[in-house]
Amino acid sequence: MRFLDIAVATGYAAICLALMILMNPVAPRESATYAASQSKLDSALRAYVEHVGLPFLTTSSSRAICASAAEASNGTLVIDVLVQGAACAFSSSRPLPLARSSLTLNLPDRVVVVEAWLARR
Repeated sequence: MRFLDIAVATGYAAICLALMILMNPVAPRESATYAASQSKLDSALRAYVEHVGLPFLTTSSSRAICASAAEASNGTLVIDVLVQGAACAFSSSRPLPLARSSLTLNLPDRVVVVEAWLARR
Protein backbone atom coordinates (compact mmCIF):
# COMPACT_ATOMS: atom_id res chain seq x y z
CA MET A 1 0.00 0.00 0.00
CA ARG A 2 2.86 2.35 0.81
CA PHE A 3 4.35 1.75 -2.66
CA LEU A 4 1.05 2.79 -4.26
CA ASP A 5 0.96 6.01 -2.20
CA ILE A 6 4.51 6.90 -3.29
CA ALA A 7 3.71 6.18 -6.95
CA VAL A 8 0.57 8.35 -6.85
CA ALA A 9 2.42 11.21 -5.13
CA THR A 10 5.28 11.00 -7.64
CA GLY A 11 2.85 11.04 -10.57
CA TYR A 12 1.00 14.02 -9.10
CA ALA A 13 4.29 15.90 -8.59
CA ALA A 14 5.35 15.17 -12.17
CA ILE A 15 2.04 16.48 -13.52
CA CYS A 16 2.28 19.64 -11.39
CA LEU A 17 5.85 20.26 -12.50
CA ALA A 18 4.90 19.80 -16.16
CA LEU A 19 2.01 22.25 -15.76
CA MET A 20 4.31 24.82 -14.13
CA ILE A 21 6.73 24.55 -17.05
CA LEU A 22 3.97 24.84 -19.65
CA MET A 23 2.29 27.78 -17.95
CA ASN A 24 5.51 29.74 -17.47
CA PRO A 25 4.71 33.42 -18.17
CA VAL A 26 8.31 34.16 -19.19
CA ALA A 27 8.29 31.92 -22.28
CA PRO A 28 5.58 33.83 -24.21
CA ARG A 29 7.23 37.14 -23.27
CA GLU A 30 10.60 35.97 -24.64
CA SER A 31 8.91 34.70 -27.78
CA ALA A 32 7.23 38.07 -28.31
CA THR A 33 10.54 39.86 -27.76
CA TYR A 34 12.24 37.65 -30.34
CA ALA A 35 9.44 38.17 -32.88
CA ALA A 36 9.58 41.94 -32.41
CA SER A 37 13.37 41.92 -32.75
CA GLN A 38 13.21 39.82 -35.92
CA SER A 39 10.61 42.15 -37.42
CA LYS A 40 12.74 45.20 -36.56
CA LEU A 41 15.78 43.53 -38.09
CA ASP A 42 13.99 42.59 -41.31
CA SER A 43 12.76 46.18 -41.63
CA ALA A 44 16.29 47.55 -41.09
CA LEU A 45 17.69 45.17 -43.70
CA ARG A 46 15.05 46.18 -46.22
CA ALA A 47 15.59 49.88 -45.43
CA TYR A 48 19.35 49.54 -46.01
CA VAL A 49 18.88 47.92 -49.43
CA GLU A 50 16.28 50.53 -50.40
CA HIS A 51 18.53 53.36 -49.16
CA VAL A 52 21.64 52.36 -51.12
CA GLY A 53 19.70 50.92 -54.07
CA LEU A 54 20.32 47.98 -56.34
CA PRO A 55 22.32 50.03 -58.88
CA PHE A 56 24.81 50.92 -56.13
CA LEU A 57 25.13 47.29 -55.05
CA THR A 58 25.52 46.21 -58.68
CA THR A 59 28.17 48.69 -59.81
CA SER A 60 30.09 49.89 -56.74
CA SER A 61 33.36 48.50 -55.46
CA SER A 62 33.45 46.17 -52.48
CA ARG A 63 35.14 48.90 -50.45
CA ALA A 64 32.31 51.39 -51.13
CA ILE A 65 29.66 48.80 -50.28
CA CYS A 66 31.45 47.91 -47.04
CA ALA A 67 31.70 51.60 -46.13
CA SER A 68 27.95 52.04 -46.65
CA ALA A 69 27.23 48.99 -44.49
CA ALA A 70 29.47 50.33 -41.71
CA GLU A 71 27.72 53.69 -41.94
CA ALA A 72 24.30 52.03 -41.62
CA SER A 73 25.37 50.03 -38.53
CA ASN A 74 25.01 51.35 -34.98
CA GLY A 75 25.36 50.11 -31.41
CA THR A 76 22.66 47.46 -31.69
CA LEU A 77 22.41 46.90 -35.44
CA VAL A 78 25.32 45.38 -37.36
CA ILE A 79 25.12 45.20 -41.15
CA ASP A 80 27.73 43.22 -43.06
CA VAL A 81 27.96 42.60 -46.79
CA LEU A 82 29.59 39.77 -48.70
CA VAL A 83 30.43 40.54 -52.32
CA GLN A 84 31.23 37.40 -54.29
CA GLY A 85 31.88 35.63 -50.96
CA ALA A 86 34.34 38.21 -49.62
CA ALA A 87 33.19 39.76 -46.35
CA CYS A 88 33.92 43.26 -45.15
CA ALA A 89 36.80 43.51 -42.71
CA PHE A 90 34.78 44.40 -39.62
CA SER A 91 35.99 43.45 -36.18
CA SER A 92 35.87 39.74 -35.55
CA SER A 93 34.40 40.13 -32.06
CA ARG A 94 30.69 40.31 -32.65
CA PRO A 95 28.21 40.45 -29.78
CA LEU A 96 25.81 37.57 -29.20
CA PRO A 97 22.94 38.30 -31.60
CA LEU A 98 19.35 38.63 -30.43
CA ALA A 99 18.18 38.12 -34.01
CA ARG A 100 19.89 37.53 -37.33
CA SER A 101 18.78 37.92 -40.93
CA SER A 102 20.31 37.78 -44.39
CA LEU A 103 19.31 38.65 -47.92
CA THR A 104 20.98 37.19 -51.02
CA LEU A 105 20.88 39.30 -54.15
CA ASN A 106 21.82 37.65 -57.46
CA LEU A 107 22.83 40.73 -59.40
CA PRO A 108 24.39 40.89 -62.86
CA ASP A 109 28.03 39.77 -62.64
CA ARG A 110 28.00 39.34 -58.83
CA VAL A 111 26.25 37.88 -55.84
CA VAL A 112 25.77 40.19 -52.88
CA VAL A 113 24.72 38.86 -49.48
CA VAL A 114 23.55 41.44 -46.96
CA GLU A 115 23.61 40.13 -43.38
CA ALA A 116 22.32 41.90 -40.31
CA TRP A 117 22.40 41.20 -36.57
CA LEU A 118 20.64 42.80 -33.64
CA ALA A 119 23.00 42.75 -30.67
CA ARG A 120 21.84 42.09 -27.13
CA ARG A 121 22.11 45.06 -24.83
